[in-house]
Amino acid sequence: MNKERKGIDIKNLTIIDASEVPAQPKRYTPYRQMLKKVRKGKALVISDEEINIDAARAGIRRLQKKGEFTKLKMTQRKAEDGIRRLYVINPPSEEGPE
Repeated sequence: MNKERKGIDIKNLTIIDASEVPAQPKRYTPYRQMLKKVRKGKALVISDEEINIDAARAGIRRLQKKGEFTKLKMTQRKAEDGIRRLYVINPPSEEGPE
């Protein structure tokens, strides 16, 4: 069901002031605050029901490229219920019993 386009009529262009262009809403997820809460030997679980885990992974990787949270590892699993989950793992310290 393709809608036929009319093309652009150069004589009747719609031009508005740049200040009238709607701003794109800023989305902010507090990754730094979330990741600071993950102690050694623990994992943060993020599900697709909360936020898009692909976006979460990208946000965490951006921080890691800046040199932050470099010891954290990420792995993704899909549960039987079909929901994808991202596990952000802070490995236990190297010291201690094996």
